[in-house]
Amino acid sequence: MAHIDRVRDASIPAAFSAPQPVMSRQSANDIVAAALAKWQAPTKEASRKIAATLQKEFPDQARPDDFWHSESSGAFRDFFVWGHDHDFGHGYTRAGAMGARHIEITAEALHLGMLPANLKGRHVLDVGCWSGGDLLILAGLGGYVTAIEEHPVAAGAARRLLELLGLDAPVVQTSMYADRQEWAGKFDYAYCSGVVYHVTDPLLLLRILFAYLKPGGDVLIETKAATGEGSICSYSGTLEKGWNWYAPNETALGRWLADAGFDAQTVSVFRRANGRLLAGGRKTAARALRETAGFSRPGSWLEGVV
Repeated sequence: MAHIDRVRDASIPAAFSAPQPVMSRQSANDIVAAALAKWQAPTKEASRKIAATLQKEFPDQARPDDFWHSESSGAFRDFFVWGHDHDFGHGYTRAGAMGARHIEITAEALHLGMLPANLKGRHVLDVGCWSGGDLLILAGLGGYVTAIEEHPVAAGAARRLLELLGLDAPVVQTSMYADRQEWAGKFDYAYCSGVVYHVTDPLLLLRILFAYLKPGGDVLIETKAATGEGSICSYSGTLEKGWNWYAPNETALGRWLADAGFDAQTVSVFRRANGRLLAGGRKTAARALRETAGFSRPGSWLEGVV
């Protein structure tokens, strides 16, 4: 059989540029610290009560230090451990399995101009909020945040944290794949950190995020990554503990975003010092799905102009 050359879509670049810094790292760190400080309790006694209440109602089933090495991560819904490190103020803290990752990622995104320093008046979707670390930063930057979290106990912990801190932000306990057409065009910004490699259909997830954004809305993706030239995506599946599925390299992630509908000319991808990726893109206009063959939601509203 003769070799057939495939024609590449010239509207999508072969590689995607990295974003350039817009502020110093120290300035970015200061902005994140100020955003989190807004949610610290006013008194030492109030901080103590909040920390004690959450510890009692949502105890860890594994220590943060050995979380990924314990049997507790064997089944997604059968365990709970606090997510991000949290400072309740006045010396009361709680360590989380994810450490200060929420601070590091949002600060780096601010440094690179991938996260606005001012979200005032903007509707923000926080995907996979776990116990609420990212959510507090996004709300502290002024955003009207709606969070979505698949894990029932983690969603409950986030809701309780927000209630105790006096922050009015809905936490919806459901899968991102349980798409909500009523959310079409609702959000100005979508924050999706540490999620894409935990789902079995990343392109569908990105298409749903595209549909939920308004024209002019932006997405931020943070993910585990593969390395190598060309468009590469590694697969772990159930072989690797921690429900890790597909980990893309820079080109693969950029192409996922473009194929989901984001303007390819706005897509940027940055490899962090720890080997993970930050990526962003803009929905410049409502668009139909670029290619529907093999799409995992055949005939759904997500195929059309959204």
